[in-house]
Amino acid sequence: MKQATLADIAASAGVTPATVSYYFSGRKRISAPVAEKITEAAKKLNYTPLHAGPPGRSKKIINMCVSMENGDLSDNIYYLGLMNGIMDCLAEEGYQLMFSRLVYGDPESHSHFLKGLEMTAGIILCNPRRDHRFEDEFQERNIPFVILGASEKTDSVFYVDVDMRGIGFQGADYFLARGHRRILYLNMPETMTQSQHRLDGFRMAYARQGLAFNEGDHVYAPAGMEEDFEQVKRLLGENRRYTAVVTANEVIAQAVVRAARELRIDIPGKLEILSMGGTILGTSTVPPLTTIDFNSHRHGYEAARLLLEILHRKRVTPFHLILPGTLVERGSTRH
Repeated sequence: MKQATLADIAASAGVTPATVSYYFSGRKRISAPVAEKITEAAKKLNYTPLHAGPPGRSKKIINMCVSMENGDLSDNIYYLGLMNGIMDCLAEEGYQLMFSRLVYGDPESHSHFLKGLEMTAGIILCNPRRDHRFEDEFQERNIPFVILGASEKTDSVFYVDVDMRGIGFQGADYFLARGHRRILYLNMPETMTQSQHRLDGFRMAYARQGLAFNEGDHVYAPAGMEEDFEQVKRLLGENRRYTAVVTANEVIAQAVVRAARELRIDIPGKLEILSMGGTILGTSTVPPLTTIDFNSHRHGYEAARLLLEILHRKRVTPFHLILPGTLVERGSTRH
């Protein structure tokens, strides 16, 4: 028997196909009499929508929303590890994952994200920017959410994060303990909440050694492979005094390797590199990168698990899970 279509339902109910689509997707409110007509028509034609049930927020869809600088996911594949961890956890409970992005300076992406809230049972918000205040929106709409990354409201929200201050400390301490004093730190964009946390940890390592931290050795890197490369090439070309570089992710580290190659700076002989993140880029770069591994899969899995506990009423009090990073030494440093 041929499967009924939205047009068939519309014809039977005496409404437009768009109205039927709005009803099943929950994108617009439909009056009760019209909704009843559509429901009866669907029943009569034995039609089962993709998301069965009444319009409104689906009970089995989780929205993973990523805050991005330029909208290009390929510029930070760390998100793919997070996504895999989230999906693995959700699949165990029969939930589906929806992906959204919030792009800096793009109000359309914000509007699209907010429109999709009615479809979701809960939200995992990744790496919120300082100027984002979506937590208030979620609470007003009574939508459960977990922040994956640094949160400014540490006493009133649920969040899972890597110990970013500890990561920053590890990165600086690794080189300071081995005698390096000319260390360049290439941080994430300044707008990201966790960028300040990493920088705090970096400064702490210097203070613990009784050393003064030169603020000029810290730079916020742009979010883009080519932009990172041009900036790093200029920095290393203008100042050959650096003996070590710490980068906030492997994308920036790749820019350092590429710039050093063009400037004929030997790695690790003349310049050692340590990255943060632990993505596959760390092992595919030549030489392979010494890194502080965040274990993105576990990071995502734990965020999803926490959100499911909130949805199932197993947690009602704000809870924070802070995960450590693990140092993995490879060919970009001497050891």
